[in-house]
Amino acid sequence: MKSTSGKLAIEGGHPVRSASWPAWPVWDDSDERVLVEALRSGKWGVGGERVPELECQFAGLHDARFGVACCNGTIALQIALIAAGIEPGDHVITTPYTFMATALSILAVDAIPVFVDVEPGTHNIDPNQIEAALTDRTSAIMPVHIGGRPADMDRINDIARRRGLKVVEDAAQAWLASWNATPVGAIGDAGTFSFQSSKNLTAGEGGMILTNDEDLFQRAWSYHNCGRRLGGAWYDHAYAGMNYRLTELQAALLLNGLARLPEQQARRQAAMAILERDLAGVPGVLMPDRDERVTAHACHILMVRLDQEQFSLDKMRIVQALQAEGIPAHPGYTVPLYKQDFFDWFADRRTPAGGIWNELFPIPFNDYSLPVCERLCASTIWIKQDVLLAGPEQMSDVVDAFVKVLEAAREGRLSG
Repeated sequence: MKSTSGKLAIEGGHPVRSASWPAWPVWDDSDERVLVEALRSGKWGVGGERVPELECQFAGLHDARFGVACCNGTIALQIALIAAGIEPGDHVITTPYTFMATALSILAVDAIPVFVDVEPGTHNIDPNQIEAALTDRTSAIMPVHIGGRPADMDRINDIARRRGLKVVEDAAQAWLASWNATPVGAIGDAGTFSFQSSKNLTAGEGGMILTNDEDLFQRAWSYHNCGRRLGGAWYDHAYAGMNYRLTELQAALLLNGLARLPEQQARRQAAMAILERDLAGVPGVLMPDRDERVTAHACHILMVRLDQEQFSLDKMRIVQALQAEGIPAHPGYTVPLYKQDFFDWFADRRTPAGGIWNELFPIPFNDYSLPVCERLCASTIWIKQDVLLAGPEQMSDVVDAFVKVLEAAREGRLSG
């Protein structure tokens, strides 16, 4: 461990690290080759072989029977909800510690997101609070495997089975993650993944829906492909649907990325293990809870909590100090999802049935108060996948920076 004494870099001192971190996305000559092959195939969209191959491979990696590749992860969630039979006015239980797409996909199908609080040691939805939030209009639960750590799918599926609810997993950050040795994505009725630019597997954009339910698969496939039937005529539109297809060029990049993903994930996992061990000994740092049922973490984000009893500073100042030390720490979500302004856009708008959205919300969004989520938004710092990709040997710089900055913060040497 390097010496962490001396002036903070944010105040003119020498940073802990001056070396760069891995650039993302990772690509090489093989990506150029597969793109050129896709170009020369003459099939850039419908009728190519790469999208079906991607669906098959990705589903296989997650022990799912069926996959539907689509244009992005947000649309994947929307399609999964429609295919699962979620109807206008239905309530969908979900978490407030997540990206806006989780709630917006629910609103996009004219259903209502209902938030319950999260577990402090996992950042995932708290199963103990789900049943109290159920209403006679609840039709589904949408857990989010935030950062790549699986939610408690045993408890969630148990509640869903007893109450006759669908489970749609938001696995946007959870490629190759597993719960009790079962890959996420098809533990519930359906699950969705994202291939957006920052993700561990990326083609710039893209999404995937997984399921073991053949009827749900058929509905999802039809909806993403203009309402066509699998094997049906081109101009036979048996169902309502839109064009949300993935291109062959994106599929080519994703197939190539899949070949690299296991080695990259192993490198991230080794790095995360070092940080979980060494940061646990840093005063003022709270690490995620251990759970043997999490048999594989996707390692998209390591979520580190600051002990708020030890620090009076806003976490943004600590993040800025870490960044000045050469560590690209990220503040993550700084407000719960229910405090995002986009809900105001819905509030007084008319619903498709002619009512007002505000009249449908069981709790007005301004009235939510979920204390664990609010504490986590104020105290959590993210270490993201591109830092983890540097591997275990580089993690000492991250630890040294935390030691240096937090020691200064405790001693009052980091100004607010």
